[in-house]
Amino acid sequence: MILYIEGNIFNSPAQVLVNTVNTVGVMGKGVALDFKRLFPEMYKQYRTLCEQGSFEIGMLWLYKSPNKWVLNFPTKKHWRSPSKLEYIEAGLKKFADTYAEMGIHSIAFPPLGCGNGQLDFESQVQPLMYEYLRNLPIDVFIYPDKNSPFVEHLNPTEMKKWLRTEPTSLPFLEVWDDLIQLLKKKSNFTTIAQNNNFSAQICGEPKGIEICASGQRYVVKYEDLVAFWQQLRTHGFSTRRIVPGINKQISYLIPIFSELDYVKPVNVTENYEQVTSIGLQILPSAFSRSLHAEQLPLISID
Repeated sequence: MILYIEGNIFNSPAQVLVNTVNTVGVMGKGVALDFKRLFPEMYKQYRTLCEQGSFEIGMLWLYKSPNKWVLNFPTKKHWRSPSKLEYIEAGLKKFADTYAEMGIHSIAFPPLGCGNGQLDFESQVQPLMYEYLRNLPIDVFIYPDKNSPFVEHLNPTEMKKWLRTEPTSLPFLEVWDDLIQLLKKKSNFTTIAQNNNFSAQICGEPKGIEICASGQRYVVKYEDLVAFWQQLRTHGFSTRRIVPGINKQISYLIPIFSELDYVKPVNVTENYEQVTSIGLQILPSAFSRSLHAEQLPLISID
């Protein structure tokens, strides 16, 4: 049975709420941001799946909390891009094939791919949802009236700036974009502790950052950079002890990452009488070097 309901999807009596997401780990504006605030642990797990490349169009990821379950449904690949109808159909087909296996007996959908996704509900999305959901022996609640005045991919500069006001949530793909732009503009750096000069550039095979220092060439692979950022994001600090896997390269990564607006170098020691070592610190949003950080309002669910 399908019911179309005017109102807030978070007030739905359904067992499961559908969260429309992208596959790069960003829950930016609109309903996705509400889900991120209400289910912070879910967001962390979703972001990790995306950073690992384990969450693609046509896949569904069910998160179970003590109260509600959340079905994360990819409707676009990147927040910078609009949704496509074939993405919606791929997810609906997957849902129709697996809802019983997931143990779902009632579910609430937003208008898939509309709003930020820019698909039209009445002419495009509703007929497709009806086709795949009408014969399922479960309760389906559709909330078609959620419109967002802010369309992410039509405001990329504003969206990028807003994402960087909360660096402790920033997926690595966004950091990687910043590193690419940084290394296009600047290639020469100096290590902070020893004042040794080196150069750095993005390389394609293997994908990562190529470092040339004292006649030697090093490549910090993309997957190691992902792990480095995840550890920095999790701990708030990054030192040789925290990231032993790239111990040799961290002296080069520190001055590179320090060029980002949301990271700074810091002196760290476990003993006041010991010599300090150089590490990195992620800047809390309140201390971001961005000049126009946005103060987000508290969420209110009616």
